Parts: sequence; C-alpha cells; structure tokens
Amino acid sequence: MPTLLLLRHAKSAWPPGVPDPLRPLNDRGRRDAPAAGRILAEGDPIDLALVSPAARTGQTYDLVVQQLPQRPPTRTDDRIYEAGVGDLLEVLSETDDSVRRLLLVGHNSGVEMLAWHLCTPDGSGQYESMVRKYPTAGLAEIELPVPWRELAAAVAWPTGSPIGRLVSFQVCRGA
Repeated sequence: MPTLLLLRHAKSAWPPGVPDPLRPLNDRGRRDAPAAGRILAEGDPIDLALVSPAARTGQTYDLVVQQLPQRPPTRTDDRIYEAGVGDLLEVLSETDDSVRRLLLVGHNSGVEMLAWHLCTPDGSGQYESMVRKYPTAGLAEIELPVPWRELAAAVAWPTGSPIGRLVSFQVCRGA
C-alpha cells in the first residue's frame, strides 16, 4: 500500500522586499525542521521526496534529510509551489509504482486541502487536530489503497470521497 508523507514547510521569515518564492526559514523554522526529520527517521525509509522550489521548502527539506539514515532520491517540482489539490494529485499520479513511501514538502493551502481530501474522517484526535489546523511543520502520514497512477481517478477531485487512512498527524517542534 503506498504511503504519502505530507510535510508543510517549517516556519518562514517575511523579510522586507524578498519575493515570496525566496523567503527563508526563520529561527523557529530552523529548529522545527530537524524535529520533522527525527520523526521521519523513526519510520520506514522514504523512497522518493518531491519538494517545492521555494527557498523555505528546500531549506526545510535540507534540515529534514540531515536527520535521516540516508537521503532519498529527491526531485524539485515547480508545480508544487502554489499548487491546489488537483495539481498535487497530478504530480503524485506520475510517481512510479515502485515508490512505496513518498514525502511531499509543500505549502498551504494545497498540502492541507490535499490531506483533508485524501483522509477518511475517523473521529480520532489526530484527524480532528489536522482538520482544525495544519500548521507549519505539520506532518501527515496517509496510507492509500490504490497505486499512485490511479490516485487522482480514485479520489475523483473535486467531488469524490476520501479514500486514504490517516496513520498519524504530528506538529513537529524543535527544542
């Protein structure tokens, strides 16, 4: 069963005059991103990472992978920046079937909306927490019952029903 790990980038700064794609992480973001890496290191290896080209997502990912036993194959995909659910489903549908665990590092509102659209409501505290707020450095692990190439059709965006199971939702915070 494919597993999607959805990580919203860590907290970013808003320096005056810096365009949105170039905004860096702030101090809290630089503390929180390694915490996400430590959580991911506890799980099975990641087969592929898809990362938005924005500076804050790249910086988040660089700090995450420093905590992993090995760096997974990584692709930067321009479509992840400012992506909606349909865009993200398209990106995911191009993933090879050999990829069992995929990490996507992106932005809100796309990451949050994708998680909501994929996860079957289960009434758990983690699900309720994810639906209430998907903050920076939020990390959802979602098991999917279909191969990547069938995901968009199975979800039937925008009118379909959720098909995935939320394994966990954590807000990664560093010391």
